[in-house]
Amino acid sequence: MQHSIPRALAVCAFAAVAVSPAFAANDLTGQSIAVNWDFGATPVSIAERTVTVGAGPEIQCAGGGVGPDLCAFFVDGATIDLGANTLALSIDSGTSYWNPAGFNGYEFSNLSSGGPWTGYTLSTTFAGLDASRITFSPDALWVNMQDIHPVAGQSFTITLTSAVPEPGNLALLFAGLGALACSAMRRRA
Repeated sequence: MQHSIPRALAVCAFAAVAVSPAFAANDLTGQSIAVNWDFGATPVSIAERTVTVGAGPEIQCAGGGVGPDLCAFFVDGATIDLGANTLALSIDSGTSYWNPAGFNGYEFSNLSSGGPWTGYTLSTTFAGLDASRITFSPDALWVNMQDIHPVAGQSFTITLTSAVPEPGNLALLFAGLGALACSAMRRRA
């Protein structure tokens, strides 16, 4: 009976190592994400670009309608930066605005390639942009910017969330289980 607790702990440790990749945090890094500019009462994509999420901004537009795909539609300079679990846009000058059109904004899709997202949080300095303008699904997110008049330096950051436990929480769980096992061994001794 004395050897059953250490054996049980060894089995638990082995099982934890075996399933730990399943508990890894979701991450978009290295994933291909489609960024579309959608427009109209029944939104259609008017420009798109597929980017690979990495260090630094994925899309930088000089403004003035200069550049390919998405950049051809930016009057103001703009930056779109995607991170491990973030989607961000910032505006450099703020001389234009997003026309009212039912929908005039951005679609970020293929998000589930980074893991099973369950929600999001929005942080923004754009007046009028709030959660009611965000549509979320586990694989895509739409940001409706229609009729928003930006000021230089304004931005939004959307942080994707998931129900997957963080590695720190798992470490606490296993430490607690270890403490319970040690306590049980002391009682038996």
